[in-house]
Amino acid sequence: MYLEILLIVTIYLVDSQNVSLSNILKSVHNELSYLTVLLLQDSEICWNQNIFQNDFPILNFNGNQSVYLKDTFNAKILALVCLDGSESDVMKGLYSNLKDIRDTPTILFAVSENQIRETFLDCLSQKMLNVLAFKGSDRGIIYSYRAFPTFQIVMRNVSKIRRFFEPQLKDLGGYVLTALPDNIIPRTVVYRDRNGNRQCKGYLSPFIWNYASTINATVQIAWDLVPEEGMIHLKKLLELSLDNDVDIPLAIFGPQNQDLKQSVLMQISSWFLILPMEPSIPRQSFFPNFGAEGMIPVGVIITIVLIVANRVENRFSVSCRGIQMGSQVFRGILAQPFILPRSLSLRLMFIYCILITSGYFMSNFYTAKLATWLVHPPAGSKIHSWEEMQKLKMKTLIVPDEYDYIKHALGNKFIDAYRDTFKVSNSVDFQSRRLALDQFYAYPVTGTLWPLLQQAQVRLQRPIFRRSREMVIIPYMVMAIPLPKNSIFKKSLSHFATRSHESGLYYLWFSRSFNELKSIGSISYKVDMGTQSYLDLKWQDYYFIWLGYLGGTCVGLVAFILELGNHRWHRGKEGL
Repeated sequence: MYLEILLIVTIYLVDSQNVSLSNILKSVHNELSYLTVLLLQDSEICWNQNIFQNDFPILNFNGNQSVYLKDTFNAKILALVCLDGSESDVMKGLYSNLKDIRDTPTILFAVSENQIRETFLDCLSQKMLNVLAFKGSDRGIIYSYRAFPTFQIVMRNVSKIRRFFEPQLKDLGGYVLTALPDNIIPRTVVYRDRNGNRQCKGYLSPFIWNYASTINATVQIAWDLVPEEGMIHLKKLLELSLDNDVDIPLAIFGPQNQDLKQSVLMQISSWFLILPMEPSIPRQSFFPNFGAEGMIPVGVIITIVLIVANRVENRFSVSCRGIQMGSQVFRGILAQPFILPRSLSLRLMFIYCILITSGYFMSNFYTAKLATWLVHPPAGSKIHSWEEMQKLKMKTLIVPDEYDYIKHALGNKFIDAYRDTFKVSNSVDFQSRRLALDQFYAYPVTGTLWPLLQQAQVRLQRPIFRRSREMVIIPYMVMAIPLPKNSIFKKSLSHFATRSHESGLYYLWFSRSFNELKSIGSISYKVDMGTQSYLDLKWQDYYFIWLGYLGGTCVGLVAFILELGNHRWHRGKEGL
């Protein structure tokens, strides 16, 4: 019995000696393929410097040295930390060096199990999950911890390990993810159901719920931080998330407002103004704006060509048929009948064919144009610039945070020049007016909201708001979910966002958002009860026609009187 126990102890000691640090690093390298080693130590009692190969660079720091390593070296880094009693300073140096890359695989060399436990808890609070530890000089047992669903230290035999750094976010065991919606439609909408319970809708809601299901977690909304009405903008959202340990803010903002290193990219959009649709042109104004003046140059050219061709046919003899030909051209362009001269040459016949054909197409074109205008009256003069908007004294309703950002995006000179075109309001009034499409103001919107506002106008005979192609604040804007600093969910959430885009799920959730918001009363189809689909023509609609008719009649009457007087004067002169 004594010999058996001695044999077991001997085999254990031999195995422990064979499991050297160099062999462990080789196994870790095969698993991670790291390209850089970061050493943090105040003394050389934890390892021998000779065990590190020269195949990759080594960063040798003490606890007081700090360098921002992200985007400086390659991303595949292995950190080795020696805790020889001054773990406080060394760990602070580690956290500083691994800022924004807290998922870096790290191996600790501690003195005792108590030190390992305290350091693991500290690593968890600093968002570091990929951490292993050795106790003293023992390389046979390796320590790690599971963060979810509860903190738990795990001890494993190195000789039996297949994978050193196990994924922590593969299965959270029902861990509760805390989310904070920004209540900005259509991304998230907070409301109360029939039972008075608070609920959350919007296309980010199925996104976060499906993400939680992939990692075996549950989602809990921080209802005490969400206002009953109004929006939570980025600065306030990040402050609340930091102070209340929120895991994932349910919001999307442009990168100009945030640090992209701490964000999950979601979509590309733009930021522009939507303007109230200009009123239709009154029917009596159709005729002055008809564009028929374009027929005058055509008529003049055809008349000149016809006169010249006629003179050529008559061997340049003097002819007084110019006025008669002008009348024929005028009637031909208006597609009116006229007497075609007999015995025409081929050249004159060709010119008259051009005249008749041009009259046919012009009359049909303008007739169709007039008929279209009578059914769908065109809009009046459109607003194309901030100057025109300023002249019309139209204002843009905006919230304080967005107004400050417009200062940053367009500059103080722009704000100084067009300050009177903006009206700053609170988020409740702003969001209610914008969703109701109140035509008293113009509104800044992103490409995520405008499709829903377009859908809300499909039942109108004529849209009441239009997108401005000229008054664009930001033409291209990458929208992203802002995460707390060093969030442990960044890579996992980014991977899920990519898969949801590739599978079309993200577009599906976005396309369903209008019906979801309509079902809870946050948005609705706009119906204009005061607009009739058909309006009879009135006498006032022919104002300019009557004016032209009366003017032509007066001119004809004056010409008739002058001709009659001229005729009598010639007869009286012949009688003498």
